[in-house]
Amino acid sequence: MKISRRSFLKYCIGSAAALGLDLSVVGRLERAIAGDLSMPTVIWIEGASCSGCSVALANLIGTSSDGGPTDVADLLINYLNVSFAKTYMSAAGDLAVTALREAQKRSYILVVEGGIPTAFDGMTCTVFSENGTDITMKDAMLDLAPGASSVICAGTCSSFGGIPATGSNPLEIRSVSELTGIQTINIPGCPVHPDWLVGTIASVLCGKIPSTDSNGRPTAFYGRTVHSQCPRKPLYDKNSFADNFGQEGRCLKQLGCNGPETYADCPSRGWNNGFNYCVQSNANCIGCVEPDFPKSELVIRNA
Repeated sequence: MKISRRSFLKYCIGSAAALGLDLSVVGRLERAIAGDLSMPTVIWIEGASCSGCSVALANLIGTSSDGGPTDVADLLINYLNVSFAKTYMSAAGDLAVTALREAQKRSYILVVEGGIPTAFDGMTCTVFSENGTDITMKDAMLDLAPGASSVICAGTCSSFGGIPATGSNPLEIRSVSELTGIQTINIPGCPVHPDWLVGTIASVLCGKIPSTDSNGRPTAFYGRTVHSQCPRKPLYDKNSFADNFGQEGRCLKQLGCNGPETYADCPSRGWNNGFNYCVQSNANCIGCVEPDFPKSELVIRNA
C-alpha cells in the first residue's frame, strides 16, 4: 500500500515537535521528500555492527499507526533522497558505488551505523569494491565524513564503540569522531530508538542542528535520566527493591539497574510503537546509550 506525502509529513511534524522545532521546517522537509537536489541527500554506511539499528528502524515504520511509510525501504527509497544505504538499497556493485560518488558531488548527510575497525589497516571490514579495490570502513569514513554537511552516528557502536570495542578490542574499533576528529551528532542506543534517529535526521535535513550534551547526544531525547522518568521511582524512594528478577512492582536498582546513570527518554517514549521498554518488562536498564556501554562488570547488591 502506498501512502501519501501528506501522511509522511504528518510523521515528520511529530518528529519536529519532539525536537522542539518550528513547524515551518515541514516545508523544507517536503522539498527533501520530493527529491529536491538542493536539499542534502543521505548516505548511510554500515561498519562493525549487528545491523540492529536498521532492524529497529524497520520495525517502527512497519507497525506505525501515525500514517508513516509502510516500511523502512518505503521511507528511504521513495520518500527521502537516499543515495546509498547498503542494507536497504536494491542497487549493487558498480551501480551502487556510482550513486554514492554522485551524491558526494552534492550536499549530503552521512549516517553511520557500526564501529570502525582500524587494525590491519581496517581490512577486517570492507564496505564496497571500486575499480577492483576493496574499500574499508576506515577508508570510507576518512573519505566521506569530511565532506558531509552533518555526520549522524546511528547507535552506540558508531557513537562510542559499543559492543564491538569491548574488552581487548583486537580489531581496534573506533567511533567515528575518534577516527576522523570530526564532531558528530550521536544517537546512541543498542539498538537506537527509531524516533531518536528519524527525528534527528528530519531536524538536520531542515538545517536545524539539535542542541546536544557533552557526549554529542540531542538533549531532546537524552536530556534526563531514565530513573527520573521511571514509573518505579516512587518505589525507589520507599526503598522497595526487588531481590530477584521477575518480581513485579519493585525497583530494580539493587539488581544492577543503570537507570540513575543513563540519559534517555525510554520510560516516557516507550519502544515497539510505545508499547514497552526494558524496566516495564522487569529487566534492568543496561545503560546502552552511555559511552561506557557495555560495562565491564555488573554489580548486584543485596536489597
